[in-house]
Formats: sequence, structure tokens, C-alpha cells
Amino acid sequence: MVEEQLLNYLKEKTKGKLLMSPEQLAEEIGIPTKQQSKLRKEGRFPIPFKNIGRLVYYSIYDVANFLLNGETTPSEEVQEVAPVSTATKPKVRKSTSSPVQDLSHIFMIRAFAQSLEDRATTMLQLSDSLKKYANSYELKDRFEQKFSSKGSQSTNDGKI
Repeated sequence: MVEEQLLNYLKEKTKGKLLMSPEQLAEEIGIPTKQQSKLRKEGRFPIPFKNIGRLVYYSIYDVANFLLNGETTPSEEVQEVAPVSTATKPKVRKSTSSPVQDLSHIFMIRAFAQSLEDRATTMLQLSDSLKKYANSYELKDRFEQKFSSKGSQSTNDGKI
């Protein structure tokens, strides 16, 4: 369910496309495009990427998989949709001893912050409504006291 919602969100962000540009990915995970490029060149970027011509793209399935699970295995779904040209040279990746960094916490923190912001906004609206209610209730009491006391005085004056 969450994966489907995340995929729909990513499709919406990419205007229905199944590939994301580094700029779009930067908006989602908070890693600038230059840093992405540096990590890709070092073979340390945790999300698989596709070179199409001189441009770099990320599968939304790989991005979702990474954000949800921290896994970095490339998905097979995008290869059918956007096949990479067979004339490209195979990439030689340097083996690094450092583990792949899990960045899924960034997505979770953003979602948590958005949830807190929404709740705070709701609480402020509720507070404003309660203040308005209290003010109107106070005005009603004052009105009733003012006019009920005048009405009882006039009836007493007429009897005396």
C-alpha cells in the first residue's frame, strides 16, 4: 500500500514518466546534483542509475525501493520501458570498502515533518475557533445580563 502510494507520488512528480532526473531526485532525497554526480563517479551512490546518451536518469521503482527498504538492487521494470542503448560502454565500478549509505531516513524525516506541520496548522485553526467561540459566548452573556436586568427593572418600576 505504502509502496503504491510512493510510486504514485513519484509518477506525479515526474509527470507520469518512469524515470527521474538528478534534479528531481535531489528534491526528494536532499542530495544536490553535484554530490550525486561525485558519488556516482566514485561508485558509492546507493540508487542505481541509467545513462541515456549523456544524461543520467533514475528509475522511480529503484528510488521507491531505496526510500522504503534501503535496498539498491536495480529493478527490471524500467528496463522494459526505457531500454538503454547497446552501444554504450560497460561501466567499470571501483570496488570500495565502505558500505552503501542508507538515505531512506531523509524521506521518513520529511514525511514526519510534514505530518507535524499539518497537525500544528490544525491545532492553530482549532485554537482560533475556540477563541471565537469563547468571545461570542462572552458577548452573549453580556447581552443577556444587560437586557435582562433592564427588563426586570422596568417591570418592577411599573408595579411600585
